[in-house]
Amino acid sequence: EKTHQACTECNLCKCSLAGGDKVMDHDHLTGKFRQTLCSKCNLELQQPKFVPIFFHNLSNYDSHFIITELGYDTESISVIPNSEEKFISFSKYISSTFTVRFIDTFRFMASSLSSLAKNLITPDLNNFRETSKHFVIEDMPLVTRKGVYPYEYTDSWDKLNDKVLPRKRDFYSTLTESGIKESEFEHAKEVWDHFRCNTLGEYSDLYLKIDVLLLADIFENFRDVCMSTYNLDAAHYFTAPGLSFDAMLKFTKQKLALLSDYNMLLMFENGIRGGLVQACMRYAKANNMKTPGYDKTKEKSWIIYQDCNNLYGWAMSEYMPYGNFNWVESNLNGLSEMSPTSDKGRVYEIDVTYPRNLHDKHNDLPFLPQNSIPPGSKVRKLMTTFENKKNYIVHYRNLQQAIENGLIVEKVHRVLEFDQSDWLSKYINLNTEMRKKAKNEFEKDFFKLMNNAVFGKTMQSKRKEMKMELVSCE
Repeated sequence: EKTHQACTECNLCKCSLAGGDKVMDHDHLTGKFRQTLCSKCNLELQQPKFVPIFFHNLSNYDSHFIITELGYDTESISVIPNSEEKFISFSKYISSTFTVRFIDTFRFMASSLSSLAKNLITPDLNNFRETSKHFVIEDMPLVTRKGVYPYEYTDSWDKLNDKVLPRKRDFYSTLTESGIKESEFEHAKEVWDHFRCNTLGEYSDLYLKIDVLLLADIFENFRDVCMSTYNLDAAHYFTAPGLSFDAMLKFTKQKLALLSDYNMLLMFENGIRGGLVQACMRYAKANNMKTPGYDKTKEKSWIIYQDCNNLYGWAMSEYMPYGNFNWVESNLNGLSEMSPTSDKGRVYEIDVTYPRNLHDKHNDLPFLPQNSIPPGSKVRKLMTTFENKKNYIVHYRNLQQAIENGLIVEKVHRVLEFDQSDWLSKYINLNTEMRKKAKNEFEKDFFKLMNNAVFGKTMQSKRKEMKMELVSCE
């Protein structure tokens, strides 16, 4: 009651509760107080009708035999397919208030369970909340790491009755074409002895129990990171990109206009070209006392190799379109006066020629790359060429650069103008700062993905999505 009375803003939308629009949100199953909300958020907050079941790398390994077993009745199994073989998620309908949803945690945390578990280890082992509920403190050093198991040796039920741990050579995997290290075998023996396993079956049950508890702790800690950073629960999402786009919208509070003009949508889509395919010749010559052929009569020079990082983040921190999309006059009027920080931006559809006198100068990296099929190939690639371009879609900043370097615009077909600002930059900066503060490699990769995935989600095409229905023939 004191917490509720002291609260001055809605815990979800952060609106002010000064007007008395204050509701005590409670758990509809236990009746316990959860948080203070405004009436609007309280009405929209509903009891989930699904129970998530998490597997690590579900899409690649376990999904098919599970789906087969779920077809025990005529109730539907809904699938979100990535392809006909791999599923992002699938759900089994049980009743109008209960659905079982299977989710692949690898689509949030693209690392092995072993490396993810290592990231949780601290001197006090406080990150292993679920594991500590099932094991005493003396057990913890043995159960806070990925176990070791002879997968291919255990090829029959009879093997589970073995009363001794298999030999080290029995842990060999033809999949990885390698055995286990001596330290891993010593760990397996220590686990067998410490937990007084009588059979391989008991060791197998223990191995599976540790595996499940490790995944629970890993994902719970991941949820904590998402809640503390974005105030979003990853358990309500299917993939990290879906989570990242919602986090971006929530953090920036930017309203994005929906493109209802199909020609505008197609114009933007035709401007998506992919990644450049070419081998560049790099040449640099240094002149100093540490280089052969040093010429004292000439000025000293050095070579430095630099690698640019956070390229997606940099691009998305620039001025981006967000609304008021309109067709304007088809000409280049006003282009030269536009700056990278103009309130208005444009995308042009043009015909452009590449003067022959520029070919030698631009030979290493020509302007305005284009998708085409190179000689001797059947696959489209993004290439830089000196060919003239017809109906080329280009952003105004790229067009300014091309014109400044001598390319000639022969015709302007269409010009699409829009409002723009650096509305995305504060979300990019948030993840960049969180990446700097990351305590392990997983967190570094995660906050990098939370930036890069937004780029991918902005280009997601509904037309390329697949609809799949599962039918039982029995």
